[in-house]
Parts: sequence; structure tokens; C-alpha cells
Amino acid sequence: MAKEASKNVVAFLRDAAVRVPERSALILDGTRPQSITFGDLWNRIDRISVGLRENGLHPGDRAICMIPMSIDLYVTLLGTLKMGASAVFVDPWMGLRQIAVFSAYATPRAYLGIPKSHVIRFLDSGLRRIPLTVTTGGSFLGLPGRVSLQDLLACNGDGVLHPSRDDESALITFTSGSSGTPKGANRTHGFLSAQHQALMAEFMYEEDDVDMPMFPVFALNNMAQGVTSVVPDMDFKCVAEVDAETILAQMHQHRVTTCTASPPFFDRLTERLAKKGRSAPALRRILTGGAPVTDAQLRRWQIVLPETEIVVVYGSTEAEPVAHVEASERLAIHDAMGEKARGFCVGRPSRHIECRVIRITENAVDAASDGWDAWTVEPGEIGELVVTGDHVCKDYYHNAEAVAQNKIVDGKNVWHRMGDTGYFDVEGRFWIVGRTHSTILRDGQFVHPQMVERIAAAEIRDVQVAAVGCPDERLGQKVVLVASAPNETVDRAALEERLAQAGIVVDAIVVTDQPLPVDPRHNSKIDYQALRQELQTGGIPNERP
Repeated sequence: MAKEASKNVVAFLRDAAVRVPERSALILDGTRPQSITFGDLWNRIDRISVGLRENGLHPGDRAICMIPMSIDLYVTLLGTLKMGASAVFVDPWMGLRQIAVFSAYATPRAYLGIPKSHVIRFLDSGLRRIPLTVTTGGSFLGLPGRVSLQDLLACNGDGVLHPSRDDESALITFTSGSSGTPKGANRTHGFLSAQHQALMAEFMYEEDDVDMPMFPVFALNNMAQGVTSVVPDMDFKCVAEVDAETILAQMHQHRVTTCTASPPFFDRLTERLAKKGRSAPALRRILTGGAPVTDAQLRRWQIVLPETEIVVVYGSTEAEPVAHVEASERLAIHDAMGEKARGFCVGRPSRHIECRVIRITENAVDAASDGWDAWTVEPGEIGELVVTGDHVCKDYYHNAEAVAQNKIVDGKNVWHRMGDTGYFDVEGRFWIVGRTHSTILRDGQFVHPQMVERIAAAEIRDVQVAAVGCPDERLGQKVVLVASAPNETVDRAALEERLAQAGIVVDAIVVTDQPLPVDPRHNSKIDYQALRQELQTGGIPNERP
């Protein structure tokens, strides 16, 4: 039984609670400051899991979690996993109706949420019939939830971990806000365990580290390792508007030594640090990712954080980490290659993962029938990156179409299509040049957005740029470079000359004073589809292609 119980990923947290029971696990500031030790966290998880079971949740069931990053979130989440059920997350950046649809699609038997989140249950008939509803606030006459979190905490813990299998679902994360069948990454206990081991191998922590993770999964990783997490006091839906002064005050107060966040987060922090009146926190390392990071950004960060190791991490919801590169190394590589460099270097792959580069296609890939030789490109040639390994999600929840489109089964391994285009250089480093769906087919030749954008960004620094393909009768698609320059003057002639010298063909340059559309999660990744639609419908202000 002990051997089976160890498959449950919550065993990592339990062991950390035994090892460092008095160490703070989570620290939150803001209007209601609170913290919890590893020992108390495990105690609450233990009681919650029993309470959920006594109220009708069974192993194999699914529970919706609509709780922001907090102690309550991790107590309910890990309590759900401990007793053998799986937790379902839907990104809060979607609209309420879409959240309701995605939540109902998971056919949950429990709904765990803050009081106001229960409004979502009334938007869908399936959610209204969920037998177990739990609120983090008070409960009156079954509203907003039939059971309160305090009711569950009143139960006695049993210390028993459900003997989950490696292939048993732990987390289901719906990340797509598009219409159609929801795509939920199925993170099993085996996947989460392998991911934790890969992250620890790639990004080791020191005994006295205090981390500030912007991403919930990194807080989970910290808990598994026994590392203190300070939750940034911010609106997670508006990363680009984070209050840098508040974050810096937290870092100083709690002596934060490491931080993981998206690029706009560090842009805001370093902009504030560049101004007089605020000393830099004693950060030994920062990890960033989720969107392309320009050389100009890295150089700015290095100036105000000269003693900090800055690492660019590459991965996705389905596979994290895939590769990483230290900022100084990447800048040296880019500087040495100059404008001969194609795209952005993301470093060497994790030793826990296997990679291939295949021909670019929007269709499903059948390597089992066709063989890899029919799909694999020559060394140095640009194609789509596919990866496999123990910390790569093998499927999606009840979505055979998404599995067929995004996974490749070769008989023994399940490979994930990253959706990123690029190539490996002679040193084994991967370079990203764009996304598969944003690749431009101009006059029968592929044009890769990030190759265009890198050259443009070098000419017009601190200006947001994006290259998109728009329909053209003669070319099929024409290349349109859009520059968002509300406070800058763009020298078109100089830009066109620099692009031409680099052998980059651009059919039109559009300058706008409006920000370009970006993803809602990181507030920094260009939404090419939305931008293309704006261009085609005349939505870009100031100029037209």
C-alpha cells in the first residue's frame, strides 16, 4: 500500500511538511495578510480531503476549482487530489458564459469556489445540478454553496493518501478561450511528479530561498520542494499593469530571493527600479517565459539587476520545461551572429525531454503510418518542434479531435506538437522563428514572423512590432509589419533598408498609436489571429496596409 500511495503527487507536500513543518509555505499580503506553515497546510489538506469524501466526492470524480491564488486554493486543490479526485481549472480571463460552458464540459460532481464565483453555476443547467457545492465564505440555506470550507475543515484528518496511479488525472486545465470543443490538458499524477523532478533538476533551489511565483504551478512546485512562496499582491488578469512599488515592497519585506513571472511583470519592476528612490531586492535568480523576450528587454533588466541571474524559460501548458537559456548567454549568441541570426535562441532542451523538428503543416501528423523519415526535416532546417517525455501531457480531457491534431503517436511514445516553428543550430540550441498558425506563405515560400520582428525590433527599439500574413490575390499572402509606436517616430526608410539588407521581404508597414492585441494570460504574447482580423476589417488605426 505504501508503494501505491507514493504515486499520489500530494506525497511531495506531505513529506515537506514532515521535513520543515514550521517553515512558511505560503505568504499573502494585501488587505487580508495571511500565511501558513507547511505543517498547518498539510493539516488542513488532510481534513479537507476527509470532508470532501464525507460529503459525497469519490475517487475519480472531478471538482471545479474557482478560487484565486491563495491559501484556500491550495488547501482545496491538494485536498481534492489527496482523496483521489481531480481538480478542474478554467482560466479566469474568459467570459463568464464561456467559463460556465467549459466547467460543465468536465461533468464535475463538485464545485469549489469563492462566493461570487458561484454565480457561474446559474449560467448552465448542468452546473446547477452539481451535488456538492462548496463556498470559501459563509453558507446560508444552501447559498452560495451547500457546504462551507469551514465545515470541511471541522472534519478529522486521516493521513491517508489515495493510491493514485501514474496515469490517473490530477489536474485538468482548460486554457483555450476559443469556440468549439474545450481543450483541457490532462495532467496526471505521473506527469506532475515528473514535471516537479524536471523543474528541480533544471532550476535548483537553495535551502534558504524564498520564491515569488506569478504562476500557480510554480507555487505547487515550491510546496513539493519545501520552498516558501510569497504570492505577488496583484491582479493576475492585468499583468502589464502590476503595481511595481507594491511588489518591490513585498520582495524587501519577505527577503525574496527568486521570482518566476511573465515578461511584462519584470518590465514594470525594472522600470520602477531604474528610477531613483527604490533599492533593488536581493534576487539571485529570476525565471521568465510565456512569451517572446527581446534582447532589449534583457539588457534593461540586467542594468538594474546586475547581480541577478536572468533565465528565459521555454515551455507550454502541455510541456514545461522544454528548454532554457541564461540572458547573458543568449545576448552573447545573438551579438556574435548579428543579423544573420534567425529568430530567438531559447537554449538547449531539458535532458528530461526528447525533441524532433518536423515539416510545417496545419494537418494531423501520422508518424506511425508514414514513419518519422517522411516528416523529419534536415538539421538546421526550419520546422515545427515536437517533444516527448514523462513531463509531456499525453492527451486532452474527452477531446479526441484535439488529441489527433496536437499529439503524434509513434507506437511507443506520445509526442506533443509545440506549435512553435524553429530549428536546432550546430550547438544543439533551439531557435524559435514563429508559430505554426502564424507562419506566412508568401508566393509559395514560408516567411516566419519572429525572424521579421527581430530585425525590425533592432532598428526601432522599444516599439511593439508584429508580422502577419494578409490575403493577397497575387501572392496568396502578403507580409504586413505592424509597429505600435504611440510615443516614437518610426523612420520607415531606415526600417525598410535594414529589412532589405537582412534579406527580409515586407510588403507593407503599418504604424499605429494603439497597442497590439496580446494574449490575456501573460499580456505580452502577440495575438496574431486577432491582429490579422483587425487588418482585414480596417480596425488598425492611423494607417492601412
